Order: sequence, then structure tokens, then C-alpha cells
Amino acid sequence: MTKANLICALAGAGVLMLYPPAAAAAEDSGARPGDEAMGCEQLAVEMKPYADSMRGSLGALNDTNQQLLALGEKQRARDAPSVNATTQAAGAACGFVGGPVCSAATQADQANRKAVHEREAAEAKPLADQQLAQSKTVVAQGQQMQSNARLMRLMQLGHAKGCDRSSRPRQ
Repeated sequence: MTKANLICALAGAGVLMLYPPAAAAAEDSGARPGDEAMGCEQLAVEMKPYADSMRGSLGALNDTNQQLLALGEKQRARDAPSVNATTQAAGAACGFVGGPVCSAATQADQANRKAVHEREAAEAKPLADQQLAQSKTVVAQGQQMQSNARLMRLMQLGHAKGCDRSSRPRQ
């Protein structure tokens, strides 16, 4: 894991967002002699165990996200012909006939879209529930890390040195 990826992983876990580096400076109990002289690589090495502790949860969440994306693509491919057919029928009825025929076709199109949406949501619910639970786990881990003064100090130093901004940090 590169130093930028390490810091981004911790930031993605909510640690930076929930506990800004400026706030970590206020409780300096995580400081150690020589901290100021550390470069981004050294900071990354010290933060690696923290990132590693979240790797499993983040990996599981990423896998679930990928499964949800794949399911959505499959659903769109399956349902597009039905949705397109009722939409085109409504467009034709409204463009050529109008009046009550247009209204009926538009209502049929809306009912079809609603049924498709409800079916897709029901199919995705187990994965969506799993994703929510995994997200809560990641957030809880990130919040727990907030109480680690050493990690907060390392993140504050990394932020101050620009380690979280690019793969070519300032030293």
C-alpha cells in the first residue's frame, strides 16, 4: 500500500472526516520525540497497522458495492425493453392521438416504471441491507480510531506535510 493510499484508506474510513487533523493537535498526547522529522513514508509505516485493521471491513464493503453495481446493470439490461416499450407507446399516443388515450398511456407507462422499480428494489434489498450494515461497521471502526491519540497525531502530521494530497508529498 502506498503512503497516499494508506492515508486515503484511513480518510475513507471516516477518520479524517470525523476527527479533523486540526482537532487532533489540541490533544497532543500522541506526540513522540522525532515526530516532526518524519516524512510521509515513515508516517505511512507507522499508520499501516491502523489501515490493516480496517482492510477486512473495507474490502467486504467494496465487494458488496461491486455486487450491487453488477445487479443494477443486470436489472437495467433486463428491464430496459419493457420500460422503453411503454414509454414509446405513451409518446406515440400523446404525439398522435392526445386526450384520454394519451392520459391512459402515460398512466400505464408510470405504473410499469413503478412496478419495475419496486421489483428491482426488492431484488437488491438483501445486498442493500448488507451494505448498510458493513458501512456502519466501517464508521464504527473509524470512530473508535478517533480515540487513539497516536493515530490522530500521525494523521495530523501527515495532513500538515501534505501526505494526503498526492503521491508526491511535500517533505
